Formats: sequence, structure tokens, C-alpha cells
Amino acid sequence: MTHARRWAVAAAALGALLAAACLALWMWVPSDDELARRIEAAFEERMGQKLVVGAVRWRVLGLPMVEVQDARTGQAEALTVKRIALYPQLMPLWRKQLVIDQVEVDGAVVPRNALAAYRGKTPQGSSGAVALGAVSFTNVTYISYSGIPVVYDGEIVFDEDRLPRRARLLRPDVTPPASLEATRDGRTDSGADVYRLRLEAAGGSALGQARLATSAEGRMTLTGELAPRDVDVVALLDAFHRRSPIAGLASGETELRAQGDTLNELFRSLHTRSVLKVERAKILRFDMEKAVKSLGEDRTGETPLDSLTGVMDTQNTAQGLKTVFTRVEAAAGNYTASGQATLHRRQIDAQGRVEIGGGVVDVPFAAHGPTRKPEFSIAWGTIAGAAVGTAVLPGIGTVLGAKIGGVVSGPPKPPTEPPRH
Repeated sequence: MTHARRWAVAAAALGALLAAACLALWMWVPSDDELARRIEAAFEERMGQKLVVGAVRWRVLGLPMVEVQDARTGQAEALTVKRIALYPQLMPLWRKQLVIDQVEVDGAVVPRNALAAYRGKTPQGSSGAVALGAVSFTNVTYISYSGIPVVYDGEIVFDEDRLPRRARLLRPDVTPPASLEATRDGRTDSGADVYRLRLEAAGGSALGQARLATSAEGRMTLTGELAPRDVDVVALLDAFHRRSPIAGLASGETELRAQGDTLNELFRSLHTRSVLKVERAKILRFDMEKAVKSLGEDRTGETPLDSLTGVMDTQNTAQGLKTVFTRVEAAAGNYTASGQATLHRRQIDAQGRVEIGGGVVDVPFAAHGPTRKPEFSIAWGTIAGAAVGTAVLPGIGTVLGAKIGGVVSGPPKPPTEPPRH
């Protein structure tokens, strides 16, 4: 037999083999509709929630891919996704291993309240059998506990040990741009993985470092520092659809800390503590001068501040982000103020004191209720008493009148500062 004929026979045999393999694959792989129903059943069995899939497309030749379209859970506040595509490797499947090079997510809506149904649940048979190379997402809307929707784009690339090598999160269509990048950068002497952090937002930036340590039992601890510089407070909160009570450029030092057995637990436990100073600060929608002179009858306007400093603690909770401000001190001309405030579940609870004339008049104040429109109370009787005292006996009379007025109408004494975590 000539070489040409041998090659022809080999080519024919190979062609027949490929044809048989394609026929077997066609008979083994389900139809698009059948695959969609299998996905729905598997999701409900493993995660305990119903899933409705609009359509499924898949291909084996070329670049293998499985694409799910228009999927939504059966919850009252449903998780929805316009498109999710998985790009698996074929060869590991023969060894009963699932290796996914890339996952693409587009047009998802993720209500925070819906995620509670999946906490603590691990898909059956997923004990480390899935290897993931990267996840990218576009136009993903996260709805916070308070119902505020925010759209994100981003990407996470994983190393072989399944820890992120690089992560990027950004707010699309926001001016000035807002983004956070974390890049793996070696290890410490104690074995913790080091990540370089870079935050750009509201015309300012923050550079820093984070360290991720993993115990022998698999418990992860994250610690880190950031140094925000010249961040526009109003623009920053506007980027996340929130309304700021103050304006100015914030700088300071931020500490990060979190613990958890998974990356999800790590995120949910994240606590930050920032010591901040705000330049060119002013209080929005409140004019201290008008309020004092009118005994609270007219407060419209703004209050420019000579200085503003404070400590801000944030903590992820089951009811959303909790923010606590302590050691807040502000000065504006003849007025100085100090106090603390807690923001949580769209509510504010604040207490403090305003000093007028270098401490001659000491006025307690408080704010409570919805952050959009809180109830503001101040010991106007203190100011009225000071005015009466001055008319009767200047100097000493002012102090006596102020103290009498404060006793009559002052709000409760502010609680002590919460312990540092």
C-alpha cells in the first residue's frame, strides 16, 4: 500500500471517527429546552429556590460555551440576569472536573434582601471541584437594604490557589470616575497575601495596602490601610445615589478589617475606621446664623465651616451598612459644635452641643428620624435664657440665663462614644 493510500485510509478513518463522535455527542447532549429545564431543577434542588430560565444556547466546537438568557428566581424580590455565559474546558470534563476559563454576567439585578435566602448554603457536590479563571460583569444593579439601586461593572481574575489575583470594580457613567482596584503583590514574612489598593472617586484618590492571612483551618483575616486625599464628599455620595448633609474635600487615614471562612463572609464582616478632616466644609440645607437669631424659626441656607474633623466607622450588617460618626468637631465663626451620629436603615440618630461666643452659651441639640427629613431639636430656651440674662445683668446674667434655659428645654445627654473595634 502506498503512502498516499495509507494517508487516505487514515483520513477516512479519522473522518468516520469524528462523525461517530459528533453523532454520539448529539445524542448525549440535551436540546436547548431540555438543558434549560435541567438547570432549573438543579438550581432548586441545590439552592432551595425556584428558577425560571428563558433560553439556553450552547456550543462545543470552536470555543465551548453555555449561555443562559433571561433567568429569574421565584422570590418576591427576584434575582434576575439578562445573560450569563460560561466558557468551560472540555478535556477536564472527561476526568469529571469542571474548569471554567471565564464567566460573563450582563444585565443582572441583585436585591440585597434576596441574598439572605442563599447564605450558608453550599451547592451539593461543589467541594472544591470547580476551578474558575475569571469573572467579568457589566450593567449589574445592586439594590441595597434601603432600596437604593446602584449599577456596577467589574472583573475578578483568580490565581491557581483560587484567591483573586486582580479585582476591579467601577461605577459606569459617573463623573468624576469612581473605581476600586486590588492587585496581588507578593506575601509578607508571616505568609499573608499582600494586595495593592487604588481608589479613585469624586476627583480624589486613595492609595493603600491590604493583607489577607489564612489560618490552618481556612479562616481568613483581612487587614489594611487606605489614605484618601481630596475626595469631594458631595460627588462621592452622588455617585452612589445618596444625599450628603455636608460639602467639602475629605482627607485622612482609613483602617480596614474583616474575618470569614469565605470571600462572601469576608465582605459581609468588613469594618472600616477613618480619621477625617474636611477642607472648605459647609453644612448644606441649614443656616446656623439664621437658626440662632430666629430661635429655630428660619433655618434655610448653608453654614460655611472654618474647620470640620471627625472619626467615621462603617460596619456591614444584616440590615445594611451602619455608619457611626464620633468625635465630630466643627467651627464656624462665633460658633463651635461637637457631637456624634449614627446612620443605619435610612435613619439618623445624632446628639451634640453648640457653643456660642467661646463657650459663654452651651446649647444641646439632637436629630432623629428618616435621613431625608429628620426631626431637629435644639435647646432654644438656652439661647432665650441667655438673651434675658444679658438684658438683666450683662456677663454673669448671660451664663445664668443660659444654664436655666438649658435645664428647661435641653435634649437628652449624648451617649458615650462606642468602643473602638
